Amino acid sequence: MSAVAKVFFIGLGQILRDGMLLLLVPTPFLMAAALRFMLPWGDRLLMQEMNFSLVPWYPLSDVLVLAMTPIMTGVIFAFLMLDERDERIGTYYSITPVGGHSYLWARLAVPMIWAFFTSIIVILLFGLAIEDMAVILTVNAIGTLQGVVSALLILVLAGNKVEGVALSKLTNALILGLPVAWFIDAPYKYLAAFLPSYWMGEIVCSMSLGDENHILFDGLAGIIISLLWIGFLLRLYLSRAY
Repeated sequence: MSAVAKVFFIGLGQILRDGMLLLLVPTPFLMAAALRFMLPWGDRLLMQEMNFSLVPWYPLSDVLVLAMTPIMTGVIFAFLMLDERDERIGTYYSITPVGGHSYLWARLAVPMIWAFFTSIIVILLFGLAIEDMAVILTVNAIGTLQGVVSALLILVLAGNKVEGVALSKLTNALILGLPVAWFIDAPYKYLAAFLPSYWMGEIVCSMSLGDENHILFDGLAGIIISLLWIGFLLRLYLSRAY
């Protein structure tokens, strides 16, 4: 475990020295703060001009923040791993006592644990609607696993950091399940059930409607779907890396 922590902090130091990666670090806080202050302002404006309220959609804003914080963390560490791949540092780690799997722990698991707690802090500071801690933790668990999916997608599809930057836009597609859960009726919305974000949207949608019976099922489904994605992508990554 000490070796994992050492490699993690080495990576953290690399991020702090990389201007592009460093700029990505505060992005979740900035996005959440912007939504926290802009949406109520927009709601007041729309109520005055059109008698239309954004309040019913505040939970969707909160779940977007919970989804994007781990995704941004995954993107940052995926870029770091691509840098290390280009410089053959990842290969070096694989033959040291750290080992290949410990390297993945330091570059994926530990950052996602950090992202899990960061998401909670962000939503408690800037959240608009979700106050139920059980809902926050359940949605955040799925979002954290989705962050791992985002990192592995970039690592599997990108050959270098330049390609990774282009492919990072692809990770935005992971959140498409959120609006589908809210705005598309059954049975058509179930076409997005393969996306972890769909189940995050379903949980918050059920909470907004006062239907708590489906939250446990949706949470378990989201976690299972996320683990299936991770298992598939991890196998592809390991087959390429080792």
